[in-house]
Amino acid sequence: MNSNDKKDLLVEIIRQKIPLNLNELKNKYFYLASENVTVAELAKIFGKQDSQIVGFFWKKGQIINKNQTIPFNYLEDYCKTIGVTIKRKSGVDFRGIIEEYLENITNDNQLTERSPVISIMGHIDHGKTTLLDTIRHTNVQKKEIGGITQNISVSQVEFNGKKIIFLDTPGHSDFIKMRQRGISLTDIIVLVIDASDGIMLQTTEIIEYLQHYKIPVIVFINHKKSNENNEVELNRIKTQLQEKNLTPLEWGGETIVISGNSKKIESAKYLLENILLLSDFKTNLQHPANGLVIDSYLHPQTQSRITKLLVRGNKIQEKDNIFINGRFGKIKMLYDLNDNKINSSSSAGDIINVVGIDFPTELGDKFLVINNENTKKSIENQLTNYLEQKSKSTSLSVIKEKKTINLILLADSQNSLEALNDLVRKKASSNCRFSVIYTAIRNLNNSSINLAKLTQSIILSFGLQINQEQIKTIKSENISFFISKIIYEIEDKLIEIINSQQETEEIEEITGKARVEEIFHFSKIGSIAGCKVISGKINRNNQVHVWREKKKIFTGRIKSLESNKEKKLEVLSGYECGIVLNNFNDFLKGDEIVAFQIIRKNVS
Repeated sequence: MNSNDKKDLLVEIIRQKIPLNLNELKNKYFYLASENVTVAELAKIFGKQDSQIVGFFWKKGQIINKNQTIPFNYLEDYCKTIGVTIKRKSGVDFRGIIEEYLENITNDNQLTERSPVISIMGHIDHGKTTLLDTIRHTNVQKKEIGGITQNISVSQVEFNGKKIIFLDTPGHSDFIKMRQRGISLTDIIVLVIDASDGIMLQTTEIIEYLQHYKIPVIVFINHKKSNENNEVELNRIKTQLQEKNLTPLEWGGETIVISGNSKKIESAKYLLENILLLSDFKTNLQHPANGLVIDSYLHPQTQSRITKLLVRGNKIQEKDNIFINGRFGKIKMLYDLNDNKINSSSSAGDIINVVGIDFPTELGDKFLVINNENTKKSIENQLTNYLEQKSKSTSLSVIKEKKTINLILLADSQNSLEALNDLVRKKASSNCRFSVIYTAIRNLNNSSINLAKLTQSIILSFGLQINQEQIKTIKSENISFFISKIIYEIEDKLIEIINSQQETEEIEEITGKARVEEIFHFSKIGSIAGCKVISGKINRNNQVHVWREKKKIFTGRIKSLESNKEKKLEVLSGYECGIVLNNFNDFLKGDEIVAFQIIRKNVS
C-alpha cells in the first residue's frame, strides 16, 4: 500500500464511522442524536400535532412552546406514555478508528519490540506505591495528600537494558473509572496484595476487570512485617487466588506469584525480571507517530495546558499536527518527565509532556500524527458537521427545577476532573439531582464566578489552589463554594448538599469498638491510645465517642490511625492499633473508643 493510499484509507474509515446526525423513530425506539429537540421537531418525527405535545406538557404543569427545546426528563416522560424507548446514538469512536487504520497498514515484517506498559494495582494501603517507590528509588507515598494516590502517575525505568513504563493508579473507590481506563491501556498488571489482609474488595474488583480485558497478571504478595516465606499466609492467599481463577504457576496454573517485601530492592528486581519474561509487545516504526494520552493538566506557573503522552510508534517533534478525538492540535513544545525541554524529537517508548493540544483529552485516548495538509483538510471537512451537531447537543441548558443543584466543577487535571464528574453522577439521588453547568481544568477566574452567579451554581474545586482575593470575591457575591485536594472530602460535601435539600433525622450507626490497653505520651503528638479493635472496624474518617465506666466523656474525630507503625485507612476486629484523637489526650486504660457514622434517614 503506497503512502497516498494510506492517507485515503484513514479518511475513508472516518467517513464510514460518522453516524447520521438525525433523531429517528424506528420500531418503538427513538434514536436520539441530539438532545436539543423542540416540540415542533418531535411532532414531525412522531407524526403528531404540535398542540398535542404542548397540551401533554401543560397538563403536567410544564409550560413549553413549540419552538422550545424539551428538557430530557420531560422528553423521557412523554415517550414512556406512548410506549417509546429512548436510545442515544453513540458518538464516533476515534480510538477505534485509529486502531483500525494502524491495523490495516501494518506490515508484520516491519514490527519491532516496544516497551511494556505496566499498571501497579491493589487495595488501598497494600503497598503498591511503596513498591513503585522502590523500583524507581523515589518516595512518593509519603507525599500523597490524604494518604492515597489521587492521580495516575507514570514512570519510566530501565532494567537489563530494557525500558519499562509503570502506571500507578488511585486506590480510592471514587477513582474506579480511572482504574478501568488504566487497565485498558496496560500490557501487564502487577496486583499487590498485603500478606496479612489477603484479597479485599478493591482487589476483587480489579481481578474482575483484568479477566474481562484478558490482561496478563503478576501477583506480588507484600509481606510488610512477617517472614516472606510464611507458608500459612502464602497458602491462604494462593487459595484465594485459585478461587478467583488466578491459579499460581507452582499449583499448575498460569499466574506468576511473587512473595516479597515492597521496600526491598531484591524483591523489586525479581519482579522486574518476571515482567521482562512476559514482555513480548511489538510496534511498527514505519507507521505515523502514534500512542496514548496519559493525562492533561495546567502548568502551575504558566497555566498552559500540558498533555502527557505515551509514544507507541515512530517519533514526535515540534510542529507536528496531532489528531485526537476528532480534533487537531499543533505541538509547540516537548518536555520529558523531568520538565526538561526536548530539542529534537521523542522516540517510541518515551513518555513526554507536550504544549499545543488546547482541548480536553482523556486517559487512554489514542493519538496519530498527521502532517499531510491535504489529509488533514479532508478529515476536518468530514468531521465539521458532526462536531457542530455534537457541540449543540451538549450545549448549556439550565432547567431550574425543585431539588436540582447546579454545579461548576474545576480540577487540576483531566483525570481528576473525570473522577469528580463520576462522583457527582454517583451521588445524585432520587430526591435531588445535580446539573453540571460547566467543567474546566483551570483555576477559578472571573468568568467562572460570573457563571456561578448567573446560574446559582455551587463551585467545587478539586486539587487547585485558590487565592484569598478570589475567595473574598466569591463570598462578596454570596456564591457557595468548596475547595479541597482530597476526593473523599468532596464526596462528604456532595452528601451534605443532598441532605440539605430534604428533611432528615440523624441516626448514629456504630461501625466498630476498640479498647484502650496502653497509653503513650509524646510532646509533639499528644497521647496515643494503644488499642485492640474488639468488634467491627475503626476507620480513620470515623467520628468517635470515648466511654469510661458507662459514661460518655468525649465525642470527636480521629486525627490519625496506625497499625504496625504504618498509617491505615481502617483496622479490623482482632488487630491492634494506635489512635490519636483531635482535642483529646486524657486516656485511661480500659476506656472504650466507639467509632460511628451519621446515617441520615428521610423523614416520611
